[in-house]
Amino acid sequence: MVARLLIALLLPAAMLWLVDRPGWLQMLDTMVYDSVLPLAAPPASPDILIIAIDERSLRELGRWPWRRETYARLLEQLAPAAPQAVLLNLFLTEPSPDAGDDEQLARAMDRLPVYLPMLRDSGTAPSPGRWPGFLPPLPVFAAHARGVGHAELALDGDGVSRTLYLREGPAGRGQYYVGALMAGYGSAAELEAEPAAIAPGAWKHEQPVRMFFAGARGSYRTVSYASVLRGEVPAALLQGKLLLVGATAHGLGGQVPTPNAGVAALPGIEVHANLIDGLLHGRNVRMPAPLAYAAWTTLPIWLVLLLLVHARRHALVFISGLALSWLLLCVLAMPLLHWWLPPAAPILGMLALYLLWSWRRLESQFVYFRQRARTLDSLPASAFQALAALALPMQAPPANPQQALDRAIARIGRMQTLMDEALQIMPAAVLICDDTGCIGSSNAAAQRLLDETLRATMHAPARPPHGMHLPTLLGSLGGVASEGIEAVGAHWSEDLRREYRTSDGRIFQLEAEAFGTTEAGDRNWIVVLPEMTAEREAQNQREEWRRLLSHDLRSPQMTILSLLSMHRPTESIDVLLHAVRREAERTVSLAEGFMDFVEAGSDDYSMEDTHLGTVLLDARDQVWPYARASQVQIETRISDADELAMHADGVLLTRAIVNLLNNAIRHSAAGGRITLCLAAEPGAGAEEDARAFIAVSDDGEGMSHAQLNGLLNGTRPPRSNDEVTHGSADEPHAPIRRRGMGLGFAVVRTVLRRHGGHIEAASAAGAGTTFWISLPLRGSLP
Repeated sequence: MVARLLIALLLPAAMLWLVDRPGWLQMLDTMVYDSVLPLAAPPASPDILIIAIDERSLRELGRWPWRRETYARLLEQLAPAAPQAVLLNLFLTEPSPDAGDDEQLARAMDRLPVYLPMLRDSGTAPSPGRWPGFLPPLPVFAAHARGVGHAELALDGDGVSRTLYLREGPAGRGQYYVGALMAGYGSAAELEAEPAAIAPGAWKHEQPVRMFFAGARGSYRTVSYASVLRGEVPAALLQGKLLLVGATAHGLGGQVPTPNAGVAALPGIEVHANLIDGLLHGRNVRMPAPLAYAAWTTLPIWLVLLLLVHARRHALVFISGLALSWLLLCVLAMPLLHWWLPPAAPILGMLALYLLWSWRRLESQFVYFRQRARTLDSLPASAFQALAALALPMQAPPANPQQALDRAIARIGRMQTLMDEALQIMPAAVLICDDTGCIGSSNAAAQRLLDETLRATMHAPARPPHGMHLPTLLGSLGGVASEGIEAVGAHWSEDLRREYRTSDGRIFQLEAEAFGTTEAGDRNWIVVLPEMTAEREAQNQREEWRRLLSHDLRSPQMTILSLLSMHRPTESIDVLLHAVRREAERTVSLAEGFMDFVEAGSDDYSMEDTHLGTVLLDARDQVWPYARASQVQIETRISDADELAMHADGVLLTRAIVNLLNNAIRHSAAGGRITLCLAAEPGAGAEEDARAFIAVSDDGEGMSHAQLNGLLNGTRPPRSNDEVTHGSADEPHAPIRRRGMGLGFAVVRTVLRRHGGHIEAASAAGAGTTFWISLPLRGSLP
């Protein structure tokens, strides 16, 4: 449980930590992103028109750079068409050799809304002024421009542009992207604010936005700069449009790799067209918030962990389906919701969890194999191996698990031969049958018994029983017909599980157990028919003695009770009648307690591996009706020790706990609480030293120190002559039965002593009583 909790917490944290570090995990996400992005590519907006400085324009207008009067003539040509805005993607940071050209361009900018880009200052200290950290256009141009903003196109680690920062610049004085200004971002007051003092090197990238791209080069409608300058472009094509003026000719720079660019990079002006289009129409890719991304990464890992715990048989199929589902969600979220959900971390987390879980299971299986192989080889010689073991020399311990397994297989082969021989000479009848009841093999005693049955009851000649139907052979024994057995409808092993009497008075008891596979129809059964004639004769004699003693001990008291019941009590004799009835009931209870005490002190203990948690639960269930009738609540605390087990007689151990619980209920007031706890304490070094502790605590009337010592030592009755008893859970409303001489607690002491345990207690008058039982743990269930 602890390992699962650690995996559920640490593995998602590791995936979230890895995805924030540059490396192959981010590379995988980027590959998926670039593959999925074209599926959601929007069409190029018709409201954007690129005026390209292309090869044709360079041939007609001369080599680059051009005079600024050329840009002025372009703006003068565009002004009558009344475009929505014009981005002049040129860095006008230095004056022209001819000051008249600058003045002409500035006057042309007054005729329509023009936006200009800034160039980032590469100096070590931020430049002062209105745009710190940037080289803005000349003041003559900035004063006539509608807006000035940065035009930095961010590149990821692989050199591809996928993300735009709407604000960029020194800390606290970031400048808006020029396309964001064209799209209406930034208030006038914010843009006109005076710069604050900036610390050198404090450059910030703010408001990242991942954008869609309409496609490869040429996705947006483009006209040549020379065509516009000559008036060849109709005014209707320019009217109300966002006009982006920039270079597309090769060799002018500004070529930017993008996910949708294909083999060649996009010109910078086309990248700006995509970015401005996305900002205008809200087509940016939405990224999950940190908490949402943590949930996106963690949820599939937890689902896989749940599948591995509860459906490990088909875990690989479920995990593969879950991983594909997560990848499909990632692919569909982009075109349908414009969400980017990185799939690498959750899918890698699912794979890592499966590999880790498989490795732990494989390692545990190897450890188990090694342990079981050595355990099998180190088992002492059984009764079937006794003769063969005497003939073999002492062998050294195995050097490896394989050697231990080989030696164990050899021992099993020798033991199988001896078992076959021993089965034939066993005095009890033993048969091997299939699931339909047909006999496959039998020993000599079974053949003799069935031969006698065939001759005496079915008047058939003796022959080997192999292939015969066992229910039919045994159907006539004991006066039961085979047709009646088959009509019951249950499995024949249940129908035949009884005693049979032969014609000569011998009694046999049938016991059948399945072995091999558990699938119905494919099971094999071993059937044993031990002779019970002597045991049944002895049992009949014991029953006669028991009936005699029980009648002699109970008859006088029952007669008193009968006579009292025939009289109508009066006020003068009511107390006497009640006392006589009480003493008669105590006498009857004494007889029952005496029988319990005799059974606890006998040697007839059925010792087997027993879960202590199951013992406590059984005891609680037996006293529950009594507790409910007494309005007492029993609280059980055994969850942390539910695997504790020991070699014990579960029935008698349960009876001892029931006696303690009944005593606690009896001495608790209505509304009281009884606590039943189970815990374990490891030994100093050897497993045999480990012990289990059971506590029964109540908040009842308590006992004095003298009463408690007398109860533990068996020298006086417990709690003012009200002795412990296991009571009657089936009749909670019947009068409380008390046993004299403390026989109920004597049963507790005797059972614990026979199991190697002891009991202690603490109590105080009015403060309740607590009993502690200590039991040795000599092994646990497999």
